[in-house]
Amino acid sequence: MISSKAPVLLAYDGSPGSASAVSAAGRLVKSRRAVVCNVWARLSGPIFRSEPAQLPGVLRDAAEEIDQIELDAARRTAAEGVRLAQAAGFDAEPLCVAERDHTWRALLDAAQSVDASMVVTGAHGQSGIRRALLGSVSTGLVHHSGLPLLIVPSAGEEMPAPGPVLLSYDGSESAVRAIGSAGELLTISEARVVHVWDSWVARAPALAGASGSVMGIAVELDEVADEQSTDISARGVEEAALAGVAATAISESAKGPVWRSLLDIGDRQQAAAIVLGSRGLGGISAALGSVSNGVVHHSQRPVFIVPPPPEAGGE
Repeated sequence: MISSKAPVLLAYDGSPGSASAVSAAGRLVKSRRAVVCNVWARLSGPIFRSEPAQLPGVLRDAAEEIDQIELDAARRTAAEGVRLAQAAGFDAEPLCVAERDHTWRALLDAAQSVDASMVVTGAHGQSGIRRALLGSVSTGLVHHSGLPLLIVPSAGEEMPAPGPVLLSYDGSESAVRAIGSAGELLTISEARVVHVWDSWVARAPALAGASGSVMGIAVELDEVADEQSTDISARGVEEAALAGVAATAISESAKGPVWRSLLDIGDRQQAAAIVLGSRGLGGISAALGSVSNGVVHHSQRPVFIVPPPPEAGGE
């Protein structure tokens, strides 16, 4: 298990979204150590189509000057992020990293270099060539990170007094790992374990022409699924207790896509954050792997997403 004593990598590009992420991390994350990372772009490459060292005299000087301007701007932005992190309760230090190919990869390389326990990022960043565009890399982080991620929408800072943390649970190893990581890395005073199940009766419009016996079977299947879901959510509460988190269970049938049901429950509970694994079970149970992208891209609340272990994942 990753230690809560390790530093948190806070991705910061000067945008309101990244500022919201720093603020939310101050409320949600246990660790009080943080590295504020700004990823900056070397403009000399696109302009001169070459590394500065490979250019002749005057052109090399011009390329190095352009890159120095960008680096100085990155340092100012990182220093601004450090001040925000300190105001949020972190003991923070800056880190500026030059982008080589993908911003998400630069962030993950930076996280590895400082032995970070997790990466915190805004769901949307500042556009333009001068700054790392966090909004364009959150998907890359979700698909490639080997570390837990806390992804915060801009609205996260404006939410009313937050309620419990929502722990999505479908009985899979991924869900167990997510709950364990949340217990280790997040500050959780109250939690709800949520299991969402698919209803056959909810598909009644598609069965409109079916016989009464078919509808009767659908009702019976829902009764079985409801009972199984209650058992699964109860096991999730037990897993939460093992992770040091006191939780109660919520079992609901899906009203549309599973990710939408999770978000609706989060809204009703005024959830402080939504926790889920990036892989889940298939079949009739709520497949977390199929809904993680939906939750990440549509949530107005912070999302804590935990990848599978390296040997089970991969890029």
